[in-house]
Amino acid sequence: MNNIILIGFMAVGKTTIGKSLKDILGYSLFDIDKLIEKEEKMQIFEIFKIKGEEYFRNVEKEISLRLFSRNNNIISAGGGLFLNEEIRKVALENNFVVFLDLDIKEVYKRINRNNLRPLAKGKSIIELKELYEKRVPFYLEANIRIITDNKTPKQIAEEIKENYYKWLNKEL
Repeated sequence: MNNIILIGFMAVGKTTIGKSLKDILGYSLFDIDKLIEKEEKMQIFEIFKIKGEEYFRNVEKEISLRLFSRNNNIISAGGGLFLNEEIRKVALENNFVVFLDLDIKEVYKRINRNNLRPLAKGKSIIELKELYEKRVPFYLEANIRIITDNKTPKQIAEEIKENYYKWLNKEL
């Protein structure tokens, strides 16, 4: 498969970094949340509100498993995707999984620029940090963790590329 799967907490820049990585590697980029919105013909926060989180997670799982079976793509995953054990197992079998990590204060600032993240809506920084801390053990199962603080998307993409090639050559 050899896909690069970008995981991490909401608002860490998975899609933005994915775009830079796409420019460098020439791979196709798939944003799972955008694919869900396209298939469901509504935004993520509307799906949560109208159909519920369980429905959303089922659609997310179906689309993810479909993408993970393809070759040489960059896949931007939603913040909660990697919590699913089956998805983690399939993702890690033949794909390079990158945990993008960012200081929670910066995450909080980014989230508060819009009101489109249903699991963050109305949460304090303390509540957000608690959610982050629950997810980190799952994220840490990735092949590599990259701290993105004070780095440009291009710098991060270059770092991912270097580690991806090491992984392909079984050096990582």
